[in-house]
Amino acid sequence: MVDKVLKKIRDNSLISEGDTVLAAFSGGADSTALLIALNELQQELGFKLIAAHFNHCIRKKSADSDEEFCAELCQKLSVPFFTQKQDVLSYAGRTGLSIETAARIIRYDFLYDVYKKNGAASIATAHHANDNAESILMHIIRGSGLAGLCGIRVESELELPSPRSGEEKRSFRLIRPLLGFRKSELTEFLIGRKQAWCIDTTNLEAESARNILRLKVIPEIEEGINGSAVSNIIRLSEIASEDEDYLSSLARDALFKARSGGGYLAENLIPLPAPIKKRAIRLALMENSALIDAEQAHIDALCELLKKQSGSGIDLPSARARMVFGRLFIEEYEKTEHGAQNAPETGENSVFSLKTEEGIQSTPLGDFKISFFQLSAMEKTGEKEYNDFINSNLNTAYMDRDRLNGELSVRTRIPGDRFHPVNSAWRMKLKDFFISRKVDPKLRDGIPLLLCADEIVFIPGFLVSDGVKLTESTKRILKIEFLGNGNKNK
Repeated sequence: MVDKVLKKIRDNSLISEGDTVLAAFSGGADSTALLIALNELQQELGFKLIAAHFNHCIRKKSADSDEEFCAELCQKLSVPFFTQKQDVLSYAGRTGLSIETAARIIRYDFLYDVYKKNGAASIATAHHANDNAESILMHIIRGSGLAGLCGIRVESELELPSPRSGEEKRSFRLIRPLLGFRKSELTEFLIGRKQAWCIDTTNLEAESARNILRLKVIPEIEEGINGSAVSNIIRLSEIASEDEDYLSSLARDALFKARSGGGYLAENLIPLPAPIKKRAIRLALMENSALIDAEQAHIDALCELLKKQSGSGIDLPSARARMVFGRLFIEEYEKTEHGAQNAPETGENSVFSLKTEEGIQSTPLGDFKISFFQLSAMEKTGEKEYNDFINSNLNTAYMDRDRLNGELSVRTRIPGDRFHPVNSAWRMKLKDFFISRKVDPKLRDGIPLLLCADEIVFIPGFLVSDGVKLTESTKRILKIEFLGNGNKNK
């Protein structure tokens, strides 16, 4: 088997002389076989092997035993060993992530740190043929496209989401020297070497989707339909990969031509044939670290978003996509630990009350003039008269008084503010609204915001909120004029 691993490495140029290779070592049969094979190939290929083990603390004592096993085997083989222990269940509860996603994120964060500190050229994982077949079936069940049929690649680049907003993106090279081997071959190899390994009892419970495939579905298919099912699934992935690579190259070219001002021109993407357009969107998600947990339904929704007006947007599992003047922008959510979305902040900010009465009222943020009047059914019969209220001076707001439920106040923006522009289908971050209107960042903190209760209802110089706009049923109107400072005689 070691000779076959050597051939796989050479055929795919996975390891070069002088490389440092980090083996992800759980202690299970797969990673134990990987560690032993790579250790025996160090001298022949001229690379340095190191190993890293992550203790998820999910299985308590048995997890600690696995860690001890890994440390002892690495010591026996003289392989430098790194380990970290972190409570995945607590982290998942704190961030709202699934246990599987939380474990993947913090495990790869740890591996990246070891990889970076040791100047490694790649991280070797023990994925094998059965893992690949399971992944392909999972993709099919979830409704994946052709890319999902390609399965796991023998080599790939993995980009991690930055752990906190503003930190640089992190990526590393993954290699999978065991990808062509069946699970049974790996265990037979270890038995032949009289080498023990750890058994993760959670892998023996048919509860998760992957375990159901591994323990029930694939064995039933092999026993009742075709004993070569796994090999045939892998063959399918090889054929799909050839087609996918070609189509992806066309999509990369198309996306390159669509790039503009930090976004992507919708007019360049909309006319593309669907297979190229969807791949271009997928690549755009990848470029913006937004591919995590994104499915075909999200890509389809983004294709539809391209046709919508400025200000439209959708929420993705790990990012927000929006249209701004014909361009598609994809932006990561503001983050706390490892990609968890921030809740809106409630930082200190001075709030100045406005009385709901006619006249001019002064605040440190400017003067406001309030007026009331009725809009009779006769006045509303003329379309021109009705639209006069909508198309008024941008420093003047006409609002349906009966839709204002609460006290009026004025303040400047705080982190987490959201605004629902009039006639827009979406509430959006105030920050995104200002970006879409090309407001100088230096000026944004000084713009007064008129609120009713805790909801922004008017931004002087821009728009009223959709929630207080005039409609055909409006009877009472509240008019607010922003006069700036020192304009009481106006």
